[in-house]
Amino acid sequence: MRSTLYRRVQLPEPPGFHEELPRRWEVLVHDGVIVRVTPEGTASDDADETVDLAGALLLPGFVDAHAHVTDTGLLLTGVDCTGARSVTEILDRVADLARNRPGRQILGHGWDELELAEGRPPTAQELDNAGGGAVVYLSRVDVHSAVVSSALAERAGLAGREGWSADGRVERDAHHAARHTTRFEIPAAERRELQLRALRRAAARGVIEVHEMSAPHIAPDEDLLALLELTGEDLPDVVAYRGELVASEAEARQVLERFGGRLAGLAGDLMMDGAFGSRTARLKSGYTDAPGHHGYLYSTAEQAHEHLVACTRAGVQGGFHVIGDAAVEELLEGLSRAAETLGDDAVAAARHRFEHVEGIDVSGAAVLADLDVIASVQPAFDAHWGGYSGMYARRVGPDRALAQNPFLSMLRAGVVLAFGSDSPVTPFAPWEGVRAALRHHNRVQRLDLRDAIEAHTLGGLRASRRPGPATIRLGEGDRATFAAWTSPGIRVAGVAEHSVPLAALTEELFGGDAVPELVLTRRR
Repeated sequence: MRSTLYRRVQLPEPPGFHEELPRRWEVLVHDGVIVRVTPEGTASDDADETVDLAGALLLPGFVDAHAHVTDTGLLLTGVDCTGARSVTEILDRVADLARNRPGRQILGHGWDELELAEGRPPTAQELDNAGGGAVVYLSRVDVHSAVVSSALAERAGLAGREGWSADGRVERDAHHAARHTTRFEIPAAERRELQLRALRRAAARGVIEVHEMSAPHIAPDEDLLALLELTGEDLPDVVAYRGELVASEAEARQVLERFGGRLAGLAGDLMMDGAFGSRTARLKSGYTDAPGHHGYLYSTAEQAHEHLVACTRAGVQGGFHVIGDAAVEELLEGLSRAAETLGDDAVAAARHRFEHVEGIDVSGAAVLADLDVIASVQPAFDAHWGGYSGMYARRVGPDRALAQNPFLSMLRAGVVLAFGSDSPVTPFAPWEGVRAALRHHNRVQRLDLRDAIEAHTLGGLRASRRPGPATIRLGEGDRATFAAWTSPGIRVAGVAEHSVPLAALTEELFGGDAVPELVLTRRR
C-alpha cells in the first residue's frame, strides 16, 4: 500500500466559506482513497510521495457520458471534414489520403452542407474521382447520414435500401449498411491503434471515464470487446453500453452473455429517431426547411416498453437515443407502460438512461425525474447549432430551436444530468462542454458553474451507477479519482488566492476563450 500527499491544492468552496479559510489545502491519499484533507502545513510528512500542485484546483475527473471511441480514432487518422468550407476542400483531403494509403478504404467524418460553399456534400461520382475508385465513406457531422463512393455502394449493396440516394447520400438502413461494411474491414491491429488514439485524446482533456455507445448498426461485437481489453493508468475507464433492442429478459441476458457480463446496459445508441441536421429526428410539427417532412421513428412505444421491462428484469440499464419531440413523446409512453407493468419503484431502481432528449418539455422532464431516468446530454450541441441562426433554427425555426436542450428545466425537475460529447460529433472537450452549459443560447436554460461541473463529473458516475464522491469538493473517504487544473483565473491575486466560491471563478475561468490547463490526473 502506498500513500501520496498532494500539497498546495485549491478546492471548490468548502461549507461555511469565509475569508479566514486557508489559502491552500493538502490532500493525503492512501491506497487509492482520500484519507485526509487539511489546511496547508498541517499534514505530516510521512507519505511515500509528495506532489506539489502549486495552487492548482482539484476536482473530480471528467466523465464523458456518451462517446464513440473507434469512430473518434477514425476521425483522428482519416479524412477530417469538420473545418471544410467547400466540397473541393473535402475532395482534396480524400485524394491526399488515397495517394498515401493506396488500396485501402478511406473513412472520414464531419461535413456539414450548411457550412459548404456549394450547399451540398460531395457526390458519389466526385468521391470516385478523388479516391481513385476506392471505398470511401464520409459521415455528416451528426453521423446520421453520409456520402459514399460507388465502390462502397456496390460492396454493401446499398442501392434500393431505405435511405439510399443515387447521388451517394445515405441515411437510415442504407447508412447502417455502409457503416457495417466499413467497420468490418478494419483489421484488429488497426482497430486497437484507433481506440488507443481516441482514449489518449480523452485522457489529455482530463477525462477519467468514457461511456462507449456501441450498437449493431455502428460496429461489430469485436469492436466493443477489443475496447474493453484496453486498460492502463494512462487511459480512461471504459463503461460499455450496447444498443440492442430486446423483447424479453431472456433476450437481454443473451446479449449480456455475448459480452461476458461486462455491459452496463442495453442502452445508448438504440434509436428512437435520428438527428436534426440529417432531418431524421422525429418531430410533431415537421421541419421548417422541408415542409411536410417530419423525420423518422425507428422504434415504437410498445418496443420501448418491452425493452425497458426486459432490462429492468435482467438487472441492467436500458435506454434509447431520442431527440425529436415526437420521438420523446413515444419513448415516454413506453417508459410509462413499463412502470405500469413492473411498478414505479422497480423501474426507478434500474436507473435507465436516455441519450440527448433534446426535444423534451417540462412535463416530460417530470416523468424522467419521477422514474429516476438519467438524461445523458451534450451541451456542445447548443454551442455548435443553437440560437436564432444556427442549424436548429434553420431546421425548425428560432422559437422551436431555443426550446431544445432544456438543461435547467430538467435539473429543476429533479433529473440527473450526465454530460458527454458524442465524440466524434463534437470533440472530447469537457471544459468547453461546461462553458456551453453556462452560455446556453436560451438564457433561461443556463446552468451555474457548480451544476455544470457536477453534470460532467459526478453526473457521469451516477449515470453508469459507479461509485464516486458525493460532491465536487473531494473529501475524506472519496476514491482518489481526480484532476488538477490551472488557469489565469486560478492564479490571479485576490479572491482566487483562497478556496473560493465557484461562482467567483466563473468569469475568471470563462471570461475569454482560454480553458483551464490539465496539470495532473489520478485514475482508479
